[in-house]
Amino acid sequence: MDKVVIVLAMLLMAVGLLLGSCRPQVDININPPDKPIRIEVKVELHIYQHAVQNIDYITGAAPAEQPKTETPPEEKPKEETPPPAEEKGSGAGNVFLRLIGIGTAYAETIPDQQQLRAVLDSMRARFPTLKRYKVDKTVGENRNGLVQERLSPKMSDPIYAKAVRAAIAAENADRQRLYQIQARIDRSTPAAVAAAYAKGWREKASPGEWIEVPVGSKWVWKQK
Repeated sequence: MDKVVIVLAMLLMAVGLLLGSCRPQVDININPPDKPIRIEVKVELHIYQHAVQNIDYITGAAPAEQPKTETPPEEKPKEETPPPAEEKGSGAGNVFLRLIGIGTAYAETIPDQQQLRAVLDSMRARFPTLKRYKVDKTVGENRNGLVQERLSPKMSDPIYAKAVRAAIAAENADRQRLYQIQARIDRSTPAAVAAAYAKGWREKASPGEWIEVPVGSKWVWKQK
């Protein structure tokens, strides 16, 4: 009987040691990093590509006749497979219209494409005025993909200041609309689209223009 007890005790000890060795080892580093924390601005590549193409159209870097649309070949319907009920009346053959020069994604609906074209045309028409204010150093590109007023002696002129602020308000209204439409087309979020456009606007800015950029652990304004 004593031998049986001893054997059982030894087995229990062995099982306990085995379970203890299987516990995951977690190393906690409490030392501060050697380098300051940096802001990582990450954007999805396809959204960024669309943003750059659209910015090129707005700024006139793309040909004036852009954007164009074309209808890709329709796929032959599968035999004995009627279309889903929810697709009735949706214009299945016309929904997938591709944007050339302003983006490579297919629009979800015809209204989305029409709205996208309208807002891009509106921004393109306003760009020469906005560009002049950027050259004047009274308007800059912020981190949210919007334009923002900057301190400048020129803003002391009330007529000039009123015109600048009106342009900023109209531009930002169009941009917010653009980001919402593009988010639907790219199956993304307005915030992700805005980040992609902000990156594109920073990179497309001319020398001397104000842009908000990530430096270390914060955002700062600087002239490109």
